[in-house]
Amino acid sequence: MNNIITLLSVGSLLLLLFLAFANPNKVNTKANFWFGLFLTSIFIVNLEEFFIILNIDIKNQLVVNSFSLPANFIAPFFYLSICYFINPNRKWKAKDYFHFLFGIIFFAVLIAITFLFTEKNVSRNDAEIIKIVSLSYQILNYSFILLLLIYGFLTYKKLKKHQQNIKIFSSNTENIDLKWLENIVIIVNGLLLIWIIDMSFEISSHHFSLINFFLLFGVFFIAYDFIKQKEIYPFLPNQKEEIIEIIEELNSSDNRKKLISDEKLEENKSELLKIMTLKKPFLDSEFSLIKLANELQTTPHLISYTINNGFNENFYQFINRYRIEESKKLLLDPSKNNLTLIGIGYEVGFNSKSAFNTTFKKITGKTPSEFKKVS
Repeated sequence: MNNIITLLSVGSLLLLLFLAFANPNKVNTKANFWFGLFLTSIFIVNLEEFFIILNIDIKNQLVVNSFSLPANFIAPFFYLSICYFINPNRKWKAKDYFHFLFGIIFFAVLIAITFLFTEKNVSRNDAEIIKIVSLSYQILNYSFILLLLIYGFLTYKKLKKHQQNIKIFSSNTENIDLKWLENIVIIVNGLLLIWIIDMSFEISSHHFSLINFFLLFGVFFIAYDFIKQKEIYPFLPNQKEEIIEIIEELNSSDNRKKLISDEKLEENKSELLKIMTLKKPFLDSEFSLIKLANELQTTPHLISYTINNGFNENFYQFINRYRIEESKKLLLDPSKNNLTLIGIGYEVGFNSKSAFNTTFKKITGKTPSEFKKVS
């Protein structure tokens, strides 16, 4: 059974990494490349066990040890893929090389141990040398576990930050909140914890590998979520750059920089309120900061600044407040009794029942059905 699970895991990984590199939808190219390297690393780590099952005997110890080398790059590869999924225009930075420092150090130590700790150079009875080598491996293993835990936390934190950032420019977030990627992060972190538990308590045996069992199902769930990916910035290149610039500015310590005078801010607020009241652009479910800027014939930067500093809200909050006010009117309008609650949600610009219900309750303190009953 263990052999079958291992073979299926390796085969599934091979298929998934092929999909990542092939990228049939041609989206998130850089992110898929790094995600493919992440999957390739896991695949190579599992090859040693795969060769054992096929009775392929590899006598060179350095080659055998090399199968574990990619494990040290699994976390950086995964982290960088998350970075590029969140920001497809991300530029490579010099400090990014530091992500691979641990793997390089591990490789250097591995080579040193492989070539120095041999019968020719060291007696097998030299207990002191054996103790030093054993301690070196332990330090590397515990450092590796700590590294994985740190990266697991950083990837999840980065993803949650993204889900806040998209509210700066989008009024509906369901298609660009990278929920599918959040599921993958949770699965990967779950597999990490299972591996740590398995290694700490030595649960796996020659007949059953706990981590391979969960890895097999993990790959299936990752594949299911992976094929749902979309481009999160469906804008023109120059618009995309401006949106990313706005996000970076709002997340920096200098986000209170004054762009326009107080008089101009009040003027922009009046123009914005006029548009929202007369034209009701918020009824468009795909309404974005870019569309609002075009409507007002100004830049997304100035609109974002006006909403943030003039109304103390982000774009998402500002637009959905108008949608909820409009939905309240429809819920109280007898001529709209033919519309279902979700129908009213769609009517005012929401594109899912959950988004409508969640936003309505957050703003009014009641669900749409509760509001209708008491009104």
